[in-house]
Amino acid sequence: MIFHDGTESRRAPRRRTSRTRLGLALAASGALLLAGGTAHAADGPIKPHHRAPGDGDWSDADALGFWTPGRIATATDPARPGNGTTTGLPGPPAAVPGMPTAEHIPGLASVGVLFTTTGPDPTNGEMRAHKCSASVVESGGRNLVLTAGHCAGGRAVFVPQYTSEADLEDQPYEFYRVTDWYVDNKYVRNTKAAVSDLDYAFARLAPGPGGRNIQDVVGANKLVRTPGYAQDVTMMGYPRVGRNPEDLPVRCPARSGRLSGYRQMRVVCAGMWGGVSGGPWFSDIDWDAGTGQIIGNVGGFHGGGPDVPESDPRYNQITYSPVYGDRFFRLYRDAQDNRRPHYGEYG
Repeated sequence: MIFHDGTESRRAPRRRTSRTRLGLALAASGALLLAGGTAHAADGPIKPHHRAPGDGDWSDADALGFWTPGRIATATDPARPGNGTTTGLPGPPAAVPGMPTAEHIPGLASVGVLFTTTGPDPTNGEMRAHKCSASVVESGGRNLVLTAGHCAGGRAVFVPQYTSEADLEDQPYEFYRVTDWYVDNKYVRNTKAAVSDLDYAFARLAPGPGGRNIQDVVGANKLVRTPGYAQDVTMMGYPRVGRNPEDLPVRCPARSGRLSGYRQMRVVCAGMWGGVSGGPWFSDIDWDAGTGQIIGNVGGFHGGGPDVPESDPRYNQITYSPVYGDRFFRLYRDAQDNRRPHYGEYG
């Protein structure tokens, strides 16, 4: 496949297989994430999990015994709940001449998805399609990914450059279990308060089935301080399947501004549906190498977008990102050094 800018995908040839088989393989890997990972979701507290809880209590045999074909066939593709309440935040009308629109692309090796089920007990959970996006970032252990804070917690599996047309074992760059989460201890999931500025998180990954760390397989992106609110950025992420039947990632080059009253960037670009949460905002990217510089991620106020129902055009047209400053890079260092985040009050 060829990008609109003429560059060519580096993805290996894919073979089409059933989503049921992929779901079974994911379950067999012990994939469980307790998070509300759509682009914007209902408010709720989040506890900063340092380690994926109960990881040693959930075996491949347990997962295979629970995830029967019948259960997998009833798996859901969640949408943002939304309460339909508007906030008064400014937004574009339904159609704005010249508004950027997200385009489908084959993807990048360093950007992928997190898979999830719900419920603290895996044997009583609900299988769901991927709800959040994430990107590999440079680290000493060569094993970290960046996502949104509201995507963090519990058991999860990261699949770089995910393709729905292949089983888990046939993904172009394997799959990687999350072993630790690092979230600012003052963050509250999907809040509209000032602490929504802290909607970022890191996950430490186990080596893939081939025994290699993720960074050694796909490379890594460089994290840099956000230079300012007005930036040229390229957003990336995987929208949920209900709004993205091809199940391909999207990208949108656009100009950011400030979300008034917050330390967050704001971008107008149509087509950024739920599921792009945690996806990177690149300030520079090498499409041939598949990596670049990241200055933000989809997240922030109300989980990364205005508090409006999905029927409101602003739902998919307005996207937010935290600004990366001292507190963000402190969390980044702690994630690399495997330290539990414990910071002072914010704001």
